[in-house]
Amino acid sequence: MLNFDLISWHRAGVRVVPDFVEPGSSRHLECAAALLAVYRSALDSGSSRSALDELTLPLIRGAFDPRFAAALNRLLAGRAKFQAAEPGVDYAAVRDEIFRRSFASLAGGETDCSRHRARVFAAAGGRDLYGDLPESERLTGIAEFSAAELLNRYNLALVQGLLLRSQTLKVTVPESEPAELRRLFKYLKFFRLLAEPRRCRDGGVELEISGPLALFGPTSKYALSLAAFFPAVVRMKRWRLEALVRLRRGQARLKLDESSRLVSHYRSFSGYVPEEIRMFHRHFAATVTAWRIVGDTPFIDSGGAELIFPDLSFASTASGVLRHLELFHRWHRVQLERRMELLNRRPGLNLLLGIDRSLADDAGWQELLRRFPGAAEHCFRFRDFPGVTTTLRLLERSLDFVADPPAGK
Repeated sequence: MLNFDLISWHRAGVRVVPDFVEPGSSRHLECAAALLAVYRSALDSGSSRSALDELTLPLIRGAFDPRFAAALNRLLAGRAKFQAAEPGVDYAAVRDEIFRRSFASLAGGETDCSRHRARVFAAAGGRDLYGDLPESERLTGIAEFSAAELLNRYNLALVQGLLLRSQTLKVTVPESEPAELRRLFKYLKFFRLLAEPRRCRDGGVELEISGPLALFGPTSKYALSLAAFFPAVVRMKRWRLEALVRLRRGQARLKLDESSRLVSHYRSFSGYVPEEIRMFHRHFAATVTAWRIVGDTPFIDSGGAELIFPDLSFASTASGVLRHLELFHRWHRVQLERRMELLNRRPGLNLLLGIDRSLADDAGWQELLRRFPGAAEHCFRFRDFPGVTTTLRLLERSLDFVADPPAGK
């Protein structure tokens, strides 16, 4: 992500307008290509981070727009891979040994500084004593961007940087293909955002998403998740975004839609599935035979305008009955209470809830059960991510309290 100082924008009345660049602009392409060439050359030579900084600094300072060039460099550095000069070397132990030898040499009466220095550093085997510090790390990998792709990333990053300072965010998606809409909700779930999805009268969907500045407590991780979600919105054929952004002097509204011609770099959702979810899928498939995970998770009608999109759906291998599981994490207190209130009213609803203990400690959990006793059978708690055994136990128990539709319906 870009620091706020690297984000180029201007005001237009009550609106904040990102200063997008034209991906086909020759001078912007030349600047992007020059930076990419520096990174590729540094990768070929195994340059250190400090050497890379020395190579990019003159290019940035001499650019037609130094802030724009610095922003591109920040995006490239954020996707670069670095590692210690000699992986596996215990540099702290090497330094300790050098300092010990140095003390012994001086204590032995050595007075020739050059000889003392040569003897001591020879004991290090010619290593850089500080090869584990960031400035000494070697460049080992870079993102394979073209110059035009880097400019598209820059345009996205301008919006993402503003969203980091948002208080409210509304995303509206006109009527879309079900598969496209499901993919958007998968990204929403993956980034664990605080959202209220509603069905619009025209058949589309409106998402009310809380911005990081609307939350209490540490919000940096949530803010990054919100910014990372934005390219998933851009993937939609038609979309509209409205956000209230806090700037240094007051607030302004950010309004964008597909006419902004932003380009998403998200290609396949499977590339963004975290390892914990992959592990759950693998372990469930390997250990459970009575149920299987269903690929296409459906929307659930709550009985009102709000839509429910579960995180996981399961089918019984014996009867084919479905069970849907929705997970709630530390930011989801309001949604959890609303969902438990729904289950309290409709105890036969085909929906199960997994609740992170960071959201409901023992005292908070007991209070929720007191307020919504009808939802108790639908719920279990987990830490970080649900276990297969706990999930299976609830699935089997749900056969007794979920009202399955009659056969053939």
